[in-house]
Amino acid sequence: MKRISVAVILLSMLCLGVFARGKQPVALKNLPDPVKQEVLKSFQESDIQFITVEKKFRNYEYTFMIADGTKAEYDQNGQLSKIENQNGVAEKFLPEAITEYIKEILPNAIVTEYEKDHIQKVELNNDMELVFSKRGKFIRIED
Repeated sequence: MKRISVAVILLSMLCLGVFARGKQPVALKNLPDPVKQEVLKSFQESDIQFITVEKKFRNYEYTFMIADGTKAEYDQNGQLSKIENQNGVAEKFLPEAITEYIKEILPNAIVTEYEKDHIQKVELNNDMELVFSKRGKFIRIED
């Protein structure tokens, strides 16, 4: 009976360890140099409210919460993968081709979210979501 109890406790601890990983807080000084350098090009260190790290398969994702309400996600190589701000994402985070397209087609729209993966997605304050190719060519509107 004692062996079963010990086995159950060990199994429970193992499961808790696996599921408890998720997002973990991390200090700026403990970030990989490429991530730290890219973030400090865009944001003042004093504006960074907190940082989390999450392991995704074999890669890490770093999430930054900024004082102005911006939430930015970077991969372990310092590449921006997603940025959002309900008051508007700064143009410096968007590719020029996408910025120009939006200004031409929807001049009053504000970009509230930008995501870059194998394609690029832009969400606007009017709830429209635009999809672009890696090179910034408009593909479609998503609902």
